[in-house]
Parts: sequence; C-alpha cells; structure tokens
Amino acid sequence: MEKKGSNAFSVVSLVLGLVGVVVAALYLVYRFLSDRAYHEKWKDYDDCGLA
Repeated sequence: MEKKGSNAFSVVSLVLGLVGVVVAALYLVYRFLSDRAYHEKWKDYDDCGLA
C-alpha cells in the first residue's frame, strides 16, 4: 500500500513538472512574438529620431 501512494505522488510531481515546463515555454514564445510584433510596428519610426 505504501508503494501505491508513493507511485501516485511520483506521477503527480512528474505531471506538475511537465506543466511547469510547458507553461514556461509558452510564455517564452508569447514574449518573443509580442516583442517581434512591437518592433515590426515601430520600425518605420527608427529614422525620424523618436526611437
């Protein structure tokens, strides 16, 4: 009975770890796309001295 509880705890911790990694990867992709869109929007103003 002790091994069954330990196994469930191991699976839960593995799933939570994977969820954390996926969330971190999604955040990095979102941040990259957001920064790229921001720079694309304002790239025409680089020559006028406002940036």
